[in-house]
Amino acid sequence: MLDIYLKSYCLADGTAFRGTMGAARQQGEIEAIRKELQLHRAWAEGKGGRRAELQFRDLSGLPLKGVKLADAKLSGADLSGADLEGADLSRADLFGADLEGADLSGANLSGADLRGANLHRAVMTDVVLRGADFRAGRLLGGDGAPVCDGTARLTEARLERAVLCSAKLTGCDLSGADLMDADLSGADLSKCVMVGVDLSGANLDGAQMGGTVVDTSALAQARHLSEAARAQLAEPTLQKLSAEALAAAVAQHERWVESGGAAGARLDLDMAELPPADLSGRVLAGARLRRCRAAGLRLHAARLDMADLAYTDLRGADLERASLRGATLRRAVLERAQLAGAVLEAQPMSGGRDWPANLEGAVLRGADLTNAVLLGAILRRADLVGAITTGLSLKGADLTGARRTAEGETMEAQRRRLRRFTQPVLVVGSRKGTARTRDWSFGGLALAVSTDGYAMGEKVTLLVACPAVGEPVPVQAVVTALNPAIPSVSLRFEPLTDELKALLNQVVPEHLRMR
Repeated sequence: MLDIYLKSYCLADGTAFRGTMGAARQQGEIEAIRKELQLHRAWAEGKGGRRAELQFRDLSGLPLKGVKLADAKLSGADLSGADLEGADLSRADLFGADLEGADLSGANLSGADLRGANLHRAVMTDVVLRGADFRAGRLLGGDGAPVCDGTARLTEARLERAVLCSAKLTGCDLSGADLMDADLSGADLSKCVMVGVDLSGANLDGAQMGGTVVDTSALAQARHLSEAARAQLAEPTLQKLSAEALAAAVAQHERWVESGGAAGARLDLDMAELPPADLSGRVLAGARLRRCRAAGLRLHAARLDMADLAYTDLRGADLERASLRGATLRRAVLERAQLAGAVLEAQPMSGGRDWPANLEGAVLRGADLTNAVLLGAILRRADLVGAITTGLSLKGADLTGARRTAEGETMEAQRRRLRRFTQPVLVVGSRKGTARTRDWSFGGLALAVSTDGYAMGEKVTLLVACPAVGEPVPVQAVVTALNPAIPSVSLRFEPLTDELKALLNQVVPEHLRMR
């Protein structure tokens, strides 16, 4: 049962197996490629030689850092996983080339023909693509079968600070691409699909965006987007799924998992709007729900190991105690989602390697991550501002560029992010009398009591009790807020004692207990 969705996921995500072909090549083949590159360099420098003709050649996984291939013929070539950092590929013919997972950091592809090229998950930080052509194209192989037929694929490409001014990107799929601080001035982005993109700091001066499908929220931090261009944008059109259709699809998926793929059908949805259904405890391991809207979906204690939820809107969703080992939540919106006790650690794979959960760029603002497990998770540039992180396990996680606190946020504001409970009601005694709680957390409580006789910053000794659970526990507290309109008095424990923590742990669910 486990093997089927691991195998299917990995085969669908070919980057897991890229970069291995070069090592298996015969030495003679490597020498032939090296000679071709040397002859091209001599040709480019006017020293004889000849123009490189590497059409349909297998160059996958090769170390080609800094290679000089300006004006080279590389149509249909397999450059997947190749190291092309700093390469000169200006004006190169890369029509229909496979550059999936290739490293093109700092490369020069000015004026390159990239029609129909596959650049899925390519690393293109600081790349120069001025005037490059990414439009649709059709390329046939030697047997007459199409090698590529359509627009270039730039999904999940890393294009930070890329120079794309005047590039022809008409109709390209840029879903999930990183375009931070990229220069897209004068670029033709009309009819592009840009769901889940990061456009913060991107220059869109003079960009053509007629019919471009993009979440308008992604444009909030972009620069120089004209009102005329903004008026031409199109919001993503999502296919609405009924509760009955979703229930049937989930049942088929569970059969698929249980039978090892022999029966049923995998749950595979793209750009769909899901109803706020209750899928608590259901088996959705290996499911694909990409670019979907699933706000408010209830997935309490569901199995979502190795599921692909990239770019999906899950704001407010209930994922408490869900198993999300190795799941992909890249750029997913999990704002105010319930993830208490959820497990997002790595999924063990065959061969001794682990597949980490990927939350790169995910929005977790205000999410409840109480006692969640994110061991070894990828959280690069994730937004964790306002998230409840009590007991959160982050050992080995990649937090590069992640935001965990808002600029200027006070320690008091951080303390208020502890999960609050209204039940059970606690009975609190002090020298001012006995009162009951409106709500409480492991950091403090709010009493349903008149504010008379209390002062901000005042230190108070409390006796906290929960009826029928142990003995009352004394604790020191400080008054932090007075609200005479309700009325209510808020106090912060200073400190939370082991005795009080033990009492409170007895009255909350196990996955919400403070460790």
